[in-house]
Amino acid sequence: MKKRIIQLAFPIFIESALVMVDGLIHIIWVGQLLGGTAVATVGACFPIILAMSAVANGAARVTSTPMLRRFQAKKKRDDAVQKQMNVSWSFAIFTVMFVTVGVYLTAPWVLTILGTPEGIMEMATGYLRIMALGFTIMYFSFLITSLLRDVGYTFARMLFIAIATAGNLVLVPMWITGMGPFPKLGLYGAVFASFIVSVLAIIVSLGYLLRHYKGLLMRPTQLRWDRNILASLLPLSMPVFIQQFLLALGYTCIIIFVNPFGSDATAAFYVISRIDSIVALPAMAVMIAMTILMKQSVQGKKLKKIKSLFRWGLLINFPFTFLIALSCFLFPDWMIKIFVTNPSIVAIGVDYLQIISFGYLLFTLLYACNGIINGAGKGGVTLVFSLSSLIVIRVPVAAILTQMGFKVTGVWFAVLASFIALAACSWFYYLSGVWKKKWEVKEMKVQGTMPT
Repeated sequence: MKKRIIQLAFPIFIESALVMVDGLIHIIWVGQLLGGTAVATVGACFPIILAMSAVANGAARVTSTPMLRRFQAKKKRDDAVQKQMNVSWSFAIFTVMFVTVGVYLTAPWVLTILGTPEGIMEMATGYLRIMALGFTIMYFSFLITSLLRDVGYTFARMLFIAIATAGNLVLVPMWITGMGPFPKLGLYGAVFASFIVSVLAIIVSLGYLLRHYKGLLMRPTQLRWDRNILASLLPLSMPVFIQQFLLALGYTCIIIFVNPFGSDATAAFYVISRIDSIVALPAMAVMIAMTILMKQSVQGKKLKKIKSLFRWGLLINFPFTFLIALSCFLFPDWMIKIFVTNPSIVAIGVDYLQIISFGYLLFTLLYACNGIINGAGKGGVTLVFSLSSLIVIRVPVAAILTQMGFKVTGVWFAVLASFIALAACSWFYYLSGVWKKKWEVKEMKVQGTMPT
């Protein structure tokens, strides 16, 4: 069981790590070359960008589904699938236009609602509007990666990520500082450089798909709207949309309490949220592997393996998570200074890591439990737990503690409280065994009708 978990988790971890490195390179350049104000600007816009990513990824999934269906059926012409393609592209065009115009026009209003500090409001508005104008690029990036994932070609998907990572590593600092022939555009230059890199990666990947997967890239023959066809496609996009939208919601539930303490607090929270993602990455990879193995156990009625699966999920996760948590506790200033060196931002980030660091160990338990629960087909339960930890624990605790005078430290304790509550809910649900009741009923029916 240990070997199977590692075999499945390792490629998932590598791919996710490459994607994360791409994002980290961008913010490290911004922090080291432009300082805390620029990092705070990105952090203030981040929940909206996460929401935009959720929409783009969901819309891309709607568009890629008809392509994959025809490709798998190996048909040159399929009128039913072509109708789906026409509707999906119509939906995509409408979504891109709606999000682009909507975010561009409402940027200052949304940032004001989030309590964005006055000192970075103008820069944040400009940054968010540029991101809105690049929403089409974001959509096509998700569409290409979705297609590459669907056809199962790992190398091509890695190539797409590698191009983006290498491009950001080289071009972002050039556009920020005005190196060589490039204009000096500061923070906005970082965005433009990322757009250029993404477009190059899209072009290379499109060429690869056209060469190796002929017939996969379907074109719309007309734009049309069919409510029934769209209703059949939208549910396929919901899992990825909900997963990413929850990330945006979780970030929003904190940033609205952090922003009132100034741009340094905003910058610190953005940096530590990136560190949170790094800590969670190994555990999430193991969770996905456990989910796959759990589904196989259910389908094969090998339910006795579940305890072993859970135990090995914990044992594999714990050493990695413990080492990262220990590093965050012992060297918190070093961890923050990777991204930004402003002393006041570093001090706020250090405060967070020393409070949260050993709470990271809860990720081991949380994701092991969720791997079993999701694999059992009860993903809706983990969704309810996540929403409840935000709405019932994180927001009220943050509101109470900040009003009691704990300032931004109160927000950090609210994050820890929500981690504890979420892990406890998943663990108690796993121990209850409620998630396997339907299997027991099915086994009884089989035994009753097919005696041995």
